[in-house]
Amino acid sequence: MNDSIADILKWMASHKYLFVTLAFIAIIVVFDENNLLKHIQNQREIAILKSDIEELGEQQVEMEKKLRELDTDVYVMEKVAREKYDMQLDNEDVFILED
Repeated sequence: MNDSIADILKWMASHKYLFVTLAFIAIIVVFDENNLLKHIQNQREIAILKSDIEELGEQQVEMEKKLRELDTDVYVMEKVAREKYDMQLDNEDVFILED
C-alpha cells in the first residue's frame, strides 16, 4: 500500500506542471470573478440587449414619422384632437358613446 502511494506521489511530482495548469484553468473557468461561465452569460445578455436596441430603433423611426405627420398634416392633427382630446369645432355637436 505504501508503495502505491509512493508511486502516485512520485507520478504527481513528475507531472506538477500539469496539475498547476489544470488548477489555473479551473480557477479561470469557475472561480474567477470574470470566469468563463459569467462571460457566456454576459454575451447572451448583450445579444438580447442588441436586439432590443434594434427594435427600439425601429419604433423610434415609426414615432418620428408619426410626429412629422402630426406637425405637417392638418387632417391628422384634427383627427387626434377630436379622438384623443374630445375637441370640436364651434358649429359641431359631439356625442360620446361608451361601451
